Amino acid sequence: MLTWQSTAWEFKEKPPQIAILPLACLEPHGSHLPIGTDQLIVSEIARRIAADFPLQTYLLPTWPLGTSAQYVGQAGAVSLRNETLWAVVRDIVLSLCDHNILFVAVINNHGSTATPNAYPVGNLIVKTAVRQLNYETPKLSAIWLQPFAVGREVLKALFSLVDQEVQLDVVETAILLHLAPTLVGPLPPGGVWGKTSEASAEKGRFALEAVVKVSSEYIEHSFYAT
Repeated sequence: MLTWQSTAWEFKEKPPQIAILPLACLEPHGSHLPIGTDQLIVSEIARRIAADFPLQTYLLPTWPLGTSAQYVGQAGAVSLRNETLWAVVRDIVLSLCDHNILFVAVINNHGSTATPNAYPVGNLIVKTAVRQLNYETPKLSAIWLQPFAVGREVLKALFSLVDQEVQLDVVETAILLHLAPTLVGPLPPGGVWGKTSEASAEKGRFALEAVVKVSSEYIEHSFYAT
């Protein structure tokens, strides 16, 4: 795996065959989770996928800002316009093509269990941007995915009513209890948008491992099928 910490020599010695571009959002997550929750979770999912992927992988730094217009005006929220995020994705992917990295997986935030992966939740413009990039660049094979949507069946079995939550509060809380427990504040009774009482570090560990596994399989299948 190559990252921003790798040297140019390492890139020349073992050129990456695939790049993973994680995208997050910066928005409120109640009184108990940091506004950077999405970035923490998506970054770790992407890191684990890249570390064990069978091809030499270039893990790009997580892009921290998304289209969070629904949170504009709320404390800590920062949002981009659709055309701005489109341009960011386009420029990064085309820059990778300049280095002959022609397989790109865009992890478009974590997504939702309420819909299948074909229907993006959050950063909606990314689906269109990836489709247009593939159309305009025949040699490119780019995909996008949202890990919670890809792993929705596992998460639904682990957490009751998770597909009815607006913000997947319980899943995010559980994963952060596992990854960064010092960043999780007192859990609000009854939850903010979900049943945080179901969250635990152990469930967070299991959920994270399961989501990474199915997301990695999804990427492998998508590229090996092309």
